[in-house]
Amino acid sequence: MFFTQNDKRSFHRMELELPIEITKGSVVVKGICKDLSSTGMLITFNDASLQEGDQVHIKLDTEDERFPPLDADATLLRVDAQDIGFSVAVNFLSLK
Repeated sequence: MFFTQNDKRSFHRMELELPIEITKGSVVVKGICKDLSSTGMLITFNDASLQEGDQVHIKLDTEDERFPPLDADATLLRVDAQDIGFSVAVNFLSLK
């Protein structure tokens, strides 16, 4: 796990590589959390069903009993097509 700071950002980001589950209605997409901050995250996945502006539910389970799972409602701010799959910037609406 690495911490990064970009001069344009107000919060530190932790670089991660953890599995994540994104749910929109009945659609469930598996992805990888690439970085995490107190206000959002960057996710990669291979499913084209999610779009910019979608409101989703996100669950990230660290599988480490010292850290409870992240359970959040969020908005997809940006969806960028990559060589393989998509990169998505996420803004948290609420953390549970």
